[in-house]
Amino acid sequence: MDNETLFYLCGGVLAVSAIVVTAVGLKSEKFPGRALPLVVVWFAIFVVGAATFAVRYSTEEREHKEHELALANEEIEAAEGDNTGDAADLGSEESAPEEGSQEEEPIGGAEGEPEGSEGGAGAATTLKLAADEAALAFDKTELDAKAGKLTIDFDNPSAIEHNVVIEADGKELAGFEPIVEGEEELSADLKPGTYTFFCSVPGHREAGMEGTLKVQ
Repeated sequence: MDNETLFYLCGGVLAVSAIVVTAVGLKSEKFPGRALPLVVVWFAIFVVGAATFAVRYSTEEREHKEHELALANEEIEAAEGDNTGDAADLGSEESAPEEGSQEEEPIGGAEGEPEGSEGGAGAATTLKLAADEAALAFDKTELDAKAGKLTIDFDNPSAIEHNVVIEADGKELAGFEPIVEGEEELSADLKPGTYTFFCSVPGHREAGMEGTLKVQ
């Protein structure tokens, strides 16, 4: 059985045992009597078991999230590499003179050059985001940025680990491993649209650590 199943099994045994002990104790004034050491050992075993499997399950979930983030980052880098290669090929085709042409292009470019060819790279945006020191929350739930390279400067003053992940249509696009009492940067190249940012530590997003990122 996996750690999640064992955790719930131990928790279930503890709950049932507590009910049984309570019921027997109400009916018998002498309970637990000589059985006290056995009752204590019984509960200790399943309390320790539940705690152990809870930690293992949490670790597995974190490693799974980190693996998903790594795969997402690799996909983004591969997509960016393909786009760069296509742009280079297009530039080579446009710069090659037509065979047999005797006209020289004027200095400054040929007439009819596409608009926006100068400074075509997306604008860079830097945003600041912080975790609440005493609660599971970000200091902002809405962020606005321009299309292109986005950098989020994240500050976590809390002793509880937090991170930031950017998601679109249920797919994680960028993120970093959780940090404690420190700062970290998240960088991504984003197109116009609406994205979601959140903390991927188990239970934190459900507690309210998420927001909306609008890119124009």
